[in-house]
Amino acid sequence: RRLTLILASVLLLALLAAGAAAATPARTCTFTPSLVATFAAGDYGAFAEGMAADSHGQLLVSLTTWGDSNTGAVWRVGTHDVKTLVATLNLGPGGMLMGVAVDRTDRVYVVTADFGDPQVVGSGVYRVGAEGSVTKVVTLPAGAWPNGLAFHDGLAYITDSAMGAVWRAHIGSGVASPSTPWLQDAVLAASNASGIGANGIAFRNDRLFVSVSDHGLIVRIPEGADGSAGAPRVICRRPELKTADGIACDALGGIWITTNEGKTGTKGPSGGLYRLSRVAGLQKIADNPGWLNYPTTPVFGTTPGTLTTLYVENGAYFSAYGDGTVPDIQALHVGVPGLPLR
Repeated sequence: RRLTLILASVLLLALLAAGAAAATPARTCTFTPSLVATFAAGDYGAFAEGMAADSHGQLLVSLTTWGDSNTGAVWRVGTHDVKTLVATLNLGPGGMLMGVAVDRTDRVYVVTADFGDPQVVGSGVYRVGAEGSVTKVVTLPAGAWPNGLAFHDGLAYITDSAMGAVWRAHIGSGVASPSTPWLQDAVLAASNASGIGANGIAFRNDRLFVSVSDHGLIVRIPEGADGSAGAPRVICRRPELKTADGIACDALGGIWITTNEGKTGTKGPSGGLYRLSRVAGLQKIADNPGWLNYPTTPVFGTTPGTLTTLYVENGAYFSAYGDGTVPDIQALHVGVPGLPLR
C-alpha cells in the first residue's frame, strides 16, 4: 500500500508540474457523449489506462485496482455495459497495467510497468491467451517506463515515458529482450525525473505519431524502408496538450488526443479532448465538460455500425485519493472513421 501511494504521488507531482497557463484557445467542436460502461473502484481506487478494439468491435480495457498488492485486470466490453473479465494479473505493490493493443489476428497484449523493489511482473508486454492465461512476450530493462503500445507490420512498438524513447520488438514464441530503443530522442523526454515523456502512440502508414505529456507535443516519426527510425519532428506544440495521453488517427488525417487535465476551472472530474488536423489546426472537442475524468485513451470502433464512433476511456486516476469516482467509457459519434492500431 505504501509503495502504491508513493507511485501515485510521483504521478500526481508530474501532472501538477505539467500544468501550464492556457494559450490561444483551440477551435471548438463539440459532440454529445453516451456512457458505455463503468468499472468498480475497489477499496483503494482503480485506474483504467489502456484500451483497444478488436475486429468484432469489442473493447479491451486494462484496469489496475490499487491495494497492498495491486491487481491488474483485462476486461472485454461489448454494448450496453456487458463486461467480461478476460484475465487477471498480480502486479505486486509497485506494478500497474498500461497500454493495450490487439494484433491482426485479434490476439490481445497488455503493457506492464513495475516500479516495485523487487519487481513482481517486471516492465514489458504480456500476451493474454485463452481461458485467462498471461504470458510475458517482451521484457524491458531496468529504468524503463513502458506506456503506449501499437502494432505495425507485425512488430510491437512501445513508448517509454521515463527514457523518452520508443522500443520495438518482434513477438514470437519466446520473450523478446531489446537492449536498446528503436528511437531515443530529447524531444520525447520528460521535463524531469518524475515527469511523463513519450506516452500515446498511433501509426498512419509508415509514420508513427507520439504524444509527449510534459511538453504538450505531438511528434511525427517516419519509418524508413529498412525499418529504421527517421528524425522526429514536432508537428504540434500547445499548452492545451500538456498532460496529453492516448492518441488515435482518423481516416481524414486527424489525430484525436486525450489530456488528463482540462484548462478551465473545475472542482470536479477534469480532462480534455482535442482533434489535430492540417486543415483545421487544433480543435477543442471538450475541456472539463463534466463527463471527462482523467481521460487516458481514445479508440475508434471497428464494425460497420461503430466505425465513426470514438470511445474515450476515463481513467479516474484520482479515485486513488478517494474522490468517489470510478473509471468508465464514453462514446461519441464523431462522423469520421478511424484507423486501427494494428
